[in-house]
Amino acid sequence: MSPRILLLSLLLCLLPVSAQAFDLGDLQQRLAATPSLAGSFEQQRYLADLDSTLDSRGRFRFVRGERVVWQLEAPVEERIELTPEAITSGSGDQAPPGGEQVAQLFLQLLEGDWQALESRFSITLSGEAAQWTVNLIPREAALRERIERIILNGGERYLQRLEMQTPTGDRLHVRLFDQHTLAPDA
Repeated sequence: MSPRILLLSLLLCLLPVSAQAFDLGDLQQRLAATPSLAGSFEQQRYLADLDSTLDSRGRFRFVRGERVVWQLEAPVEERIELTPEAITSGSGDQAPPGGEQVAQLFLQLLEGDWQALESRFSITLSGEAAQWTVNLIPREAALRERIERIILNGGERYLQRLEMQTPTGDRLHVRLFDQHTLAPDA
């Protein structure tokens, strides 16, 4: 075999390895590199039973492992805070029973906490560091009754889109943008 063919063969063997080098662990490390984050969001909720779409927008503030504050600005103003223990609104009202599970799920999705999510979802990653997609399919029948799938899209440093689909046809699309890191004491 000529040296040229040998070199070319070696290079071709390395291509699939480098293409698969980006995995869920790498993605989790990238997301964890930003402990505090703020930005804007646009949210679109499609309600299949009513065949209508509800649009909202606002700002968010995320502190890894602690909370996310979702400040709706339009069409209404409302402050919602999610912690690992609960969901609360600006009026101090607490979510009904089970709200803490929704809050934990949302925080785990934002954090890319795949280890916590793997017990409830089958998780697949596609793409590369600059443009990735994570698909989560519920493992248990009880969860599949409420969630058909969750799709996360992002780039180098941040989660950029979250989509949730339900078996009833309802859909939630959230786009995160104008994101920036916050100082540790912010």
